Amino acid sequence: MDTSRPERGQLLDEFPYVRVGDGPRTLLLIPGIGDALFDGEYGQLASWGLRAFLREYVDDHTVYLVSRPRGLAKGTSIRDMARDYGRVLDEELGPASVIGASMGGLIAQDLAIDRPDLVDRLVLAVSGCRVAAESVPTIRRNRRRALEHDWTALRSELLRELYTGWRRAVYPRLSRTIGRVRPPNPADPLDVVVSIDAVLEFDSRERLERIHAPTLVIGGTDDLYFPEPILRETHEEIPDAQLAMFREVRHGAFLERKAGFDNWVTRFLTSEPTQVSYG
Repeated sequence: MDTSRPERGQLLDEFPYVRVGDGPRTLLLIPGIGDALFDGEYGQLASWGLRAFLREYVDDHTVYLVSRPRGLAKGTSIRDMARDYGRVLDEELGPASVIGASMGGLIAQDLAIDRPDLVDRLVLAVSGCRVAAESVPTIRRNRRRALEHDWTALRSELLRELYTGWRRAVYPRLSRTIGRVRPPNPADPLDVVVSIDAVLEFDSRERLERIHAPTLVIGGTDDLYFPEPILRETHEEIPDAQLAMFREVRHGAFLERKAGFDNWVTRFLTSEPTQVSYG
């Protein structure tokens, strides 16, 4: 059982991070677009919360959640971000298994393509080779909200697409009411716009065959951004990949089906891949 305390700080003096666990393997987590919505300072409470959230991973892995630098240059692409994570692995962590969530999965793809020597295993969590065309109006609407610094509305929209059932109705409403007391607080508001633009421009379909790390593509069939057809398309083009999907689940598969999600991912990270499955 892991008893280590979370460690937090900055890698290479610019990448905010939290480290949890003390297992023999290294696991890098690359977060999604929500990473740009906070100030980049991981507090003690957040660090311990992350350790609890990742409890299924910390015995076998030393887990690093690594954020992107604050103050992204205008025009920064997903591939630019992947190069940054390559530097983190090169200079700080060494080769690792990589989980990229949502936008983080786009970055993880380019990292695995450009630096196969650094990626042992790859998990594309609620992520695929491109965002679905049906999601583009929603993403552009969130871009406008970012330009207007309407963080409460942006967070509410993100919550609406994470959940199904009663949570889909209640959580956005709470964000717009009670949540106004503590709205998102980006260190640099332009980071949100730059991140959204990078997501909209990303398309790895012609490069997926260059991913040689064993890969797990995992998500929900009803995800607005990466629905079942996108997950299947991504899985089919990666040479050594498996696919796991949760029926009638949206972008928050890792939250609403956490037990099943963690089970698939931990088994994948420690054993041989299997074939397509539904949960």
